Amino acid sequence: MAGALKGLTDGGRPGEIREEFDLPGYRLLVSSLFSSPGSIIPGGIAGILTPYLCWLSSGMTIFMTLTIVVAVVVALRMMTVVTYRRREHADDSFAETRRWDREYFLGATVFSAVLGYSCYVALTQTDDPAAHITSVSSTIALASGYVARNAGRPKFVAVQLLTFCVPMAFGLIQAHNVYYQYIGYFAFLYVLANIAITNSLHRNLLALSDATKQSKALASALHSQNLTLDAALNTMIHGLAMYDSSLKLAVCNAPHRTLYGIPDTLALPGTPLTAIARFLIERQVISPDQVRETRRVLAEVQQSQQAASRELQTRGGRLLVVTIAPAAEGGVLMLTEDATERKATEARIEQMARFDELTGLANRFEFNNRLAEAFDRLERTGEPFALLYIDLDGFKQVNDSLGHDIGDRVLVETASRLRGAIRGGDLLARFGGDEFVLILPSASHSVVTTIAQRMIDAMGSAFQLDTKTVYVTASVGIAMAPHDAATPADLLRHADTALYKAKAAGRNTLTFFNPAMAEEALDRHEIEVDLRIACDERSLELYYQPIIDLKTQEIVTREALMRWRHPTRGMIPPGVFIPIAEQSGLIAAMGDWAIKQACKDAATWPNEVGVSVNISPLQFREPRRIVETVKDALITSNLGSHRLTLEVTESLLIEDNKATLAVIHDLRALGVKFALDDFGTGYSSLAYLSTYPFAQVKIDQSFSRDVHANEASKAIIEAVCQLARRLSMNVVVEGIETESQRIAVQLLGAHRAQGYLFGRPEPLSSITSDKGRHVA
Repeated sequence: MAGALKGLTDGGRPGEIREEFDLPGYRLLVSSLFSSPGSIIPGGIAGILTPYLCWLSSGMTIFMTLTIVVAVVVALRMMTVVTYRRREHADDSFAETRRWDREYFLGATVFSAVLGYSCYVALTQTDDPAAHITSVSSTIALASGYVARNAGRPKFVAVQLLTFCVPMAFGLIQAHNVYYQYIGYFAFLYVLANIAITNSLHRNLLALSDATKQSKALASALHSQNLTLDAALNTMIHGLAMYDSSLKLAVCNAPHRTLYGIPDTLALPGTPLTAIARFLIERQVISPDQVRETRRVLAEVQQSQQAASRELQTRGGRLLVVTIAPAAEGGVLMLTEDATERKATEARIEQMARFDELTGLANRFEFNNRLAEAFDRLERTGEPFALLYIDLDGFKQVNDSLGHDIGDRVLVETASRLRGAIRGGDLLARFGGDEFVLILPSASHSVVTTIAQRMIDAMGSAFQLDTKTVYVTASVGIAMAPHDAATPADLLRHADTALYKAKAAGRNTLTFFNPAMAEEALDRHEIEVDLRIACDERSLELYYQPIIDLKTQEIVTREALMRWRHPTRGMIPPGVFIPIAEQSGLIAAMGDWAIKQACKDAATWPNEVGVSVNISPLQFREPRRIVETVKDALITSNLGSHRLTLEVTESLLIEDNKATLAVIHDLRALGVKFALDDFGTGYSSLAYLSTYPFAQVKIDQSFSRDVHANEASKAIIEAVCQLARRLSMNVVVEGIETESQRIAVQLLGAHRAQGYLFGRPEPLSSITSDKGRHVA
């Protein structure tokens, strides 16, 4: 700003001034010119009286003229000052500020020039001492006043001093009095001294202006910081309070006041902690014991300078976590968190982590922990315990046919029933799906049997769910520790093995583990490992057994039967390795291979002979896969789709009829036929024959075995044949081994037959194409 003002003083161009100049500072300096009209008025009156008194003393007319001129100038200056002060100049532009600056400069310069000329006339044209003294003293006095009043504009002061004092100096020098001449020369020193004083005052004024602006800026910044700090403190989630070394309140935020219900009168700086504590006790926010504990912790923190935390349970039910930390100069900082929701959430999370959400029983995680604890206790005290593995019989059919909502309600009711059958200290857990596990501490063989049977009995009654009546039973496998296993994993595995046996024994029963089961399980595991190798090495085979037309005695189809010749065990029956394949997840890959290989083999037979392939229900759990497999097999082998028949069992149809029916329709659209296999061994629902688009139904061999002696078998075969005829289906009777059986089933209406009478399953190499269609 000083540089800019120097530019003004030096006569810089307005454009340059505008670029360099600090406009607010310029407004401030111009405002200082008009800030004291009280000094302008006396100065103006003195200026008018100076030529007037010279006129009175000398009688010269020129002094009266000068008096009038000074009076007009003073009047115009006062009008300018009044006009300026009546307006607001905070937003004046540079041009407006400069106009006021020039008007003041013009008025002051004309005023000083007229008076300077009056003094010159008095000194050079009169010999009147009174006129001399009046003019010189007035000139010096007014010039000195200019220095003080107009220090904000040094250029103005310099010009006015020169217009005042130079005429006076020349007048004194021209006088005949040598002392006047000395004073005239001294007048130049007076001008220079006053100009120097003006510049000094101007610099001080600029420094004061800068200091004022810095002070305002600092005050504004401090105010802004205070507002920010207040906003930060009051928008914190947690309550914050700071106490000094004597435990008097220094500051606290709004959340702190809200959490404790402290009124504003107690939240003022300097309030003793004792007063706040007394209020909290009186209002029953916290108890006296909690206050004493908090005071004790505060004292410990002040002494140890180590932070500490405590939990406070308020009378209103809030859980507050208070953290007390040391602060500067022996004070303490108290941070309060309302942990009510957080603690409740943590409790819910822990509940979810340890307990099953649906049934409220312990979950697998909690069960594993408790099982490990049981083994630890066994090691310390020798206390035996039992592990029961419970699985629901028929739950999958309920869940799939009636929906998951009904299934969930069954599980909830099951948990309630099982819970009612056990003792208070027993741990019942939901292991997953429809599987439950139970730990029975300090239980003998008889006690375990009693509790297991009680659970089975509890599941024996029907589940009444709205309008639905559901029957779900339970199978239980039991393993004892330490008798059956020494580790949690072994005990659980052995209980699972016993459960497998219980289900194989007819379900709805209990079975204790014995070592023979472990050997059988190990054998099953070894078979599974070898079966995986056989699948990878493509060492499985397909054998084919003919299905003949009873009228023509010709082969119409060959059923593909999977065989496995184990390198050391020999030929392993399908009834052994197929269930293992289904349990281990191998059945999908094996089924894909069987379809493709059967189509490839059948393509070498006469066009009138088809091929029939058995499909596991598990293959239908991947609908897209089985459809794509059949498509690929037909395209690759170039086999007509009408020659391929897929055989399914009743167990598939009860699992998920909508999804199953959709897959069947997709494959039927390709031209593939479907047959219902082993009819009569499962639920034997005749509704399946009308619901699903079967081309063929196969009656199980158990009906043909005693078809001569058992009237019920005859009736069933005959009824199925009549229904199939109406539905345009073929009937195949399995297990025909004698000619009399063949005649009997043919008389009952069967179209086709299969059995050892017509041929045993044979590998492809044993089938000859020229004799493949006729059975002698």
